[in-house]
Amino acid sequence: MEKWVGFTLLAFVVVFSLLPYSSSYSHTYMVINFNTQVDPGAVSFFQRSFSYAESQGISIVIINMNTPGGLLDSMLSMVNITLEAESMGIKVITYVPPGGMAASAGSYIAMASDMIYMANGTFIGPSTPIVEGIGVNSTYQMHIQNAMLALMESQAEKHGRNVTAAALMVTNNIAYPAEKAYSIGLIDGIVNSFSELISILNLQNYQQIQSNPSAYDQFISFISNPTVDGLLMTIGLLAILLDLYHATVITTIVGIILIALGLWGAEIIGGNIVGLLFIVIGGALIIAEIKVGHGFLMITGIFLAIFGTWLLASGIPYSPSPFGFLSYVAFGVMGGLGFIAAYYLNWVRRTLKKTPVTGPEAIIGKRGKAITDIDGEGEVRVEGIIWHARSNQKIERGKEVVVKGIDGLVLLVEEVK
Repeated sequence: MEKWVGFTLLAFVVVFSLLPYSSSYSHTYMVINFNTQVDPGAVSFFQRSFSYAESQGISIVIINMNTPGGLLDSMLSMVNITLEAESMGIKVITYVPPGGMAASAGSYIAMASDMIYMANGTFIGPSTPIVEGIGVNSTYQMHIQNAMLALMESQAEKHGRNVTAAALMVTNNIAYPAEKAYSIGLIDGIVNSFSELISILNLQNYQQIQSNPSAYDQFISFISNPTVDGLLMTIGLLAILLDLYHATVITTIVGIILIALGLWGAEIIGGNIVGLLFIVIGGALIIAEIKVGHGFLMITGIFLAIFGTWLLASGIPYSPSPFGFLSYVAFGVMGGLGFIAAYYLNWVRRTLKKTPVTGPEAIIGKRGKAITDIDGEGEVRVEGIIWHARSNQKIERGKEVVVKGIDGLVLLVEEVK
C-alpha cells in the first residue's frame, strides 16, 4: 500500500513539474522574420521555425514578410509548410511591414495564411510565373501559369478573399498597393506598425519568440542563385589556371572548393544540364589557354561560361525572373575578369619566356666608346670597363661602338652610325 502511495505521489510531482513547461508556450506567439528571397534556404528556415512552433505548442505564428519572390518550387514547399501548420491548429498571420513587400512568389505564401495585414505603401503581387528560356506562349509556360492560377484561386477561396482579384495577380501580372488590396477584400486590414498589429490581435500579454534565418539557411540561399553558381565555377577555374603558372597549390585548392560550391548550388536549384555543359566547355577553353598564351581561348571560355550561367536557370519556374540588374552587373564583372586574366597571363607567359643572360655573353648588344683608334684592334670602354676590341672597319677614338660578339676576352665591335 505504501508503495502505491509513494508511486502516486511521484506521478503527481512529475505531472505538476511538467505543467509550467507545457503551458509556458500557451500564451506565446512566434515571429518569423522572413526578409529574404524565396529559395531553398528560406524553405529550410520555414521548416525549422514551424517545426519548433509545433513541438512547443505555439498556436500563433506571424510571418513578418518582406520578399521579392524567387523559386516556385521553394514557394510550393513553403505554402505546404504553412498549410500543414494550419491543419495542426496553428494560426498563421502574414504581416507586410512598412517598406516591405509580398511580391511574386511571396504573394502565394501570404495568400496561404489565415490572415494578411499590410502597412500603407506596401504591395502584394505581381504573381505571374516566369520560366527562363521558354517562350511566354509556350505550352510549358501556360502549364505552369495555369497551375499557379489554380493555387492562388484555391487559397483565396479557402481563406475567404477576393478570388477574382487574386487571379488577376497571376493572369495579368497585377500588383495591388495595400490600400487597394484592402478595399477589394484581398487582405484583412491596414496596419502601420508591428505594435499596432499585436494590439489588434490582442497579443499584448503574450510572450514573443523571434525566429531568424540561421547561418546555414543564409548559406543555402546564397548558393541557390544561378548567377552565383556560374560565378563560383568560373572564378574557380581561373584560380586553377593561375596556379598552373605560380604553383602555390593554395589557389588550386580554393578553385576546387569554389567549383564544388557552384556545382552544389546548381544541383540544389535543379540547374539546366545544358548550362552546366557550356560552363564545362568554357572551363576547358580557359585551362587550354596555358598552351597558347594569347588570351583568345580564355576570353572565349569566359563568355561561354556567362552563357552557361544564364542557361542554368533555363526551364526553372521563377516569380520573378532570377536575373535582375545585379545579375547583369555580375556578368559584366565576369567578362572584365576574363580580359584582365588574359592580359595578366599573357604578360606572365612573355616574362617566363625571357631567358636571363649571365657571364661574358651578357655584354653583347651593349654600347660603349672607343678610347683609342681601332684599326683592326684597339680598346673600348663598355659599362665602365676597358676591353680589348677588334673591328673589321677603322673606328676613330671617341666614336660610339656596339658590341656584336665576343672572342675569348676580345670584344667584336662596330661603329654606331
